[in-house]
Amino acid sequence: MRNFAPWTLLVLLIAQSSALGAATPALSVANLEEGTAINVDGIVDDDAWMSVEPYSGFTQQNPTEGAPATERTEVRLLLSRQTLYIGIISFDSSPAGILVTDSRRDGQLNETDSVQIVLDTYNDNQNAFLFGTNPVGIEYDGQVAGEGQTGGTSQQAGRGGATRGQVSGWNPNWDGDWVVQSAITERGWETEMAIPLKTLRYNTGDNQIWGFNVKRNIRRKNEQVYLAPIPRGYDIYRVSLAAKLEGLDLAGRRDIKMTPYGLGRNATDNLAVVDAEKTDFEIGIDAKWGVTPNVTADFTVNTDFAQVEADDQQINLTRFPLFFPEKRPFFLENASMFQFGAPREVDLFFSRRIGLTSGVPIPILAGARMTGKMGEYNIGIMDMQTREATNIRTDRLIAAPENFFTTRVQREIGRSNFGAIFVNRQTTGSDRSFGDYNRAYGVDANLQVTENAKLFTYVAGSTEPDADGGTRSDWSTRALVNYATTWWNGHVGYTQTGADFSARSGFVPRNGYRKPQVRLFLDYQPKRYAWIRRFSPHVTWSKFYTWDATNEFDGQVESSRAHIHFFEVQPQIGGRFGARVDKMEDRPDVPFTVYTGPEGDTVVIPPGFYSWDEWSLEYYGNPSATLWGSAVYTFGNFYDGDLNRFDVAANVRIGATIQASVGWRRDDVKLPGGDFTTDLIPVRFNYSFTPLMNIQALIQYNSQAADVSSNIRFAMLNRSGTGLFIVYNDQRSTANFVRLDPETGQIFPDLIGRSFVVKYTYMFDF
Repeated sequence: MRNFAPWTLLVLLIAQSSALGAATPALSVANLEEGTAINVDGIVDDDAWMSVEPYSGFTQQNPTEGAPATERTEVRLLLSRQTLYIGIISFDSSPAGILVTDSRRDGQLNETDSVQIVLDTYNDNQNAFLFGTNPVGIEYDGQVAGEGQTGGTSQQAGRGGATRGQVSGWNPNWDGDWVVQSAITERGWETEMAIPLKTLRYNTGDNQIWGFNVKRNIRRKNEQVYLAPIPRGYDIYRVSLAAKLEGLDLAGRRDIKMTPYGLGRNATDNLAVVDAEKTDFEIGIDAKWGVTPNVTADFTVNTDFAQVEADDQQINLTRFPLFFPEKRPFFLENASMFQFGAPREVDLFFSRRIGLTSGVPIPILAGARMTGKMGEYNIGIMDMQTREATNIRTDRLIAAPENFFTTRVQREIGRSNFGAIFVNRQTTGSDRSFGDYNRAYGVDANLQVTENAKLFTYVAGSTEPDADGGTRSDWSTRALVNYATTWWNGHVGYTQTGADFSARSGFVPRNGYRKPQVRLFLDYQPKRYAWIRRFSPHVTWSKFYTWDATNEFDGQVESSRAHIHFFEVQPQIGGRFGARVDKMEDRPDVPFTVYTGPEGDTVVIPPGFYSWDEWSLEYYGNPSATLWGSAVYTFGNFYDGDLNRFDVAANVRIGATIQASVGWRRDDVKLPGGDFTTDLIPVRFNYSFTPLMNIQALIQYNSQAADVSSNIRFAMLNRSGTGLFIVYNDQRSTANFVRLDPETGQIFPDLIGRSFVVKYTYMFDF
């Protein structure tokens, strides 16, 4: 790639100059006497608890930053040789007003009374384990990396199902082995947590120091308070501001876990990419070995993900592929360790490439992963081997057996880190495509240049065979500065990717461009209007400039988007409403099909340069209410035509046990090449028998794909996400889909495929 921007190399040489903020409070943990037991029943009344001096003095972040909490919270800590115990009493002057909206494992914590705890077990001011719960005792856990920011993105703490599967500085998909019980009492609500030390990773020895913080959400007041204050604009992920637990005496321990599974399946697939009728029984095993207290090795044989939630379907009216998040548990644990690049734009490693081809599952033979700390370095190594997949009717190769190898290393200094990655994808064992490979590699640096500003930068390359028997290589680079204060945040960035840059183990929806980008988000709380929690207008702008056919920069606009959210209000009770305009540009150089109808008719966008505006009015109700809805109406132009879109949803909650919703998105598009409409209707239902047993259903109608899909899933969990799963999947065509069996002439109308799976997993802990 020519015209490589030399200034991007300089960012790797910028010296770290971050301060770690004000001094954080020092805490201590009481040692539990040998032979003393804690009855984890959700009521903090054991004699051992009463002998411990509690920590309180919580400080508001919202609604009045820096003010004392309006309700008292007491936190007690006890440590045995095997377990850390945390007891919290959330006093409440009106226990009848305590709000509970979810009782699922890893359910939402933002719309319910809740507590969240972070443990920075390496005291590195960047990484932590998070544990949370609510008054009915749900298990909510995850991993924090880079203070919740990796690749220049951040997530809000406490989000549940909607963000599961996303890879960022907050990974809610890690499921730890721990116990929690909560209860609503006359003094408020309280909770007891028992976290085995072998669930965590830490340095052993005497007088160790951990970072520790607690966040409490008092939902009816929409009030968030912290044990160690966190300024507005940040969340509990800001572990550098956590209190310090001092004087921890931590012995070494053995950690070996074996999780075998047994699975029975009956499946019908009328698309004939696999057996049309299949009844089988499978077994496999996952294993976890704590090589040291700092390093964990994971192994998987005959990997299966039958219990994984179905993808949310999407409507695609662009010429670029859609992003579907990873949801398979093995790949999600420690996933942020392998993140490199610009999220959803230049991801060098995207685990969904392993064992999936165009949505078709490819059997995984085995794999191994090792992650953790070695001295001052974070390390991650993963190797996965897939099997060959063949269409049994046509003998067409669907996917050759492939090996995926990834290694990642990072060095942390203060709140900054430097690292490198190497990713290799190579076919193995097939005469039809043996030797095909793709390699991506790079170095990156995330530098805390001031207390509030962080620079994210990388330089990456790729190499793969070309059609002439040689190789082709190209480069990608990026620099982005993110800045956040109590009342505004934003970023300025630049990304450059060569026309031949290719990361086939990652997610790179386009290449051959230069892209500047800017974002400014105002977070203003007007004191004159008590009913307004926040006034949040914001602007995001980005523009892609292209290279020409000789890989020279030609300065033409390929596409751009200016998102101007000039009006957004968040009421104190929750939700938001506002108005925005999106100013779009696109220059397709070849025709692309924007719509294919059920009869095979198509609507095509011709090559050319297009510029248009889309206006939107939006309303989102209070998500903690029993009944709430949302509505977004978009109107304006679309390429050289017109667009009208409405996206509505109705949601109902009955106590903490039942959640249901129905949505409807309709796009009505009129173009010179033809008119069309698309409809997407998702219906969701969840009933929680207990915090560890539930049944949930997702039924989706997608007119663009011309199908109706159903995913019904019963889960009875035991430990660390293991247990019994019963899953039914069904997919039916709405376009008079038929398949003629060439041998019998029998016609199969409507049904595309269905499966019924019973899977049981159990964790043996040695």
